[in-house]
Amino acid sequence: MRKLIYLTIMAGLVLMSCQNNKEYKVRGEVANEAFEGTNVYLQKMTDDAMIITDTSVVRNGEFSFSGNAEVAELRFVTLDETVNAEHDIRVPVLIEPGKINVSFDTIVTVGGTEVNNAYNNMRQEQQALVKQIREVVERFNAAQSEGTLTESLEAEVNQEYDNINKQLIELNYNFAKNNINNELGQYLFITSSSMFEPDQQRDILNNASDSFKAKENVKHIVGRLDNLERVAIGKKFVDFTLADPQGNEVSLSDYAGQGKYVLVDFWAAWCGPCRREMPYVVSAYEKYKSKGFEVVGVSFDQDHETWTQGIKDLNMTWPQMSDLQYWSSPVVDLYAIVGIPHTILLDKEGVIIEKNLRGDSLEAKLAELMP
Repeated sequence: MRKLIYLTIMAGLVLMSCQNNKEYKVRGEVANEAFEGTNVYLQKMTDDAMIITDTSVVRNGEFSFSGNAEVAELRFVTLDETVNAEHDIRVPVLIEPGKINVSFDTIVTVGGTEVNNAYNNMRQEQQALVKQIREVVERFNAAQSEGTLTESLEAEVNQEYDNINKQLIELNYNFAKNNINNELGQYLFITSSSMFEPDQQRDILNNASDSFKAKENVKHIVGRLDNLERVAIGKKFVDFTLADPQGNEVSLSDYAGQGKYVLVDFWAAWCGPCRREMPYVVSAYEKYKSKGFEVVGVSFDQDHETWTQGIKDLNMTWPQMSDLQYWSSPVVDLYAIVGIPHTILLDKEGVIIEKNLRGDSLEAKLAELMP
């Protein structure tokens, strides 16, 4: 009888142990007293919206969630959005068995389990790099507004920006690659994929599960990646037909592959960086158009008058085309464009030889091609 009782107790302990192996506990801290007594939400992201899966309350600057995690899943810990806060009020967390810590302060941190610790370390490095980028941009803007921006300073600032940005890309790439089979790594990949080079995206996806690659938003990324490779340097241009300012149909092939070097400039009148870049394009066009250089402007504007006024204001005397569909234009996906200005330089046969030449680099390349 004693043996039977002993075995029953041991079986119960084993069962409890198995159950506890799936238990998670989230312990959170909120430094801002304005959140005292307000709700904190554990949310799941769907294709349509954020769905609340659990609710807690901030008491004495603390809150908590607990439950069982059958599988590790991505959730977002979100503070009350009605409270005016200077810092982040939402942070992604991988809900997995174990103790998870979340702290909302001037810096938001999350940790406690292996994946969350790794994400937190990456996130802190990420924020430090973003801060450096902001400082570089502020330095550039200050010099520009004060009239002290020299060519050498601009080149120095651009190089510094590029170096920091490369570190940021590498940081995101490494985390996404190493965590592509958990939902936190998948979330980072989906939200950051456009910053990765095509070979980096393929490398990450090669390690991903079939179920992840079957998701609609991932299919879209793969489709964009296919388009990127179709219009990579060394590939011939992909033709499309839009309307010129007078409403006549024109095709890229009317200019590309016709024996001239052609810069295809994707822009919009509402785009500040496009406007700042345009004087360099105008200068290059005036200098090299007689030597066999052409520019074709492709606008992502929505309004015809705004588009044509932009052409006039920016002294753009080269061919223009648009369907006035903004980011819904089929050209966006066709050329895998994620931001403007975006340019591609075609050789005389219509082969892509350069992309996104900025500032004086366009004239430098043309000087090399047409001495």
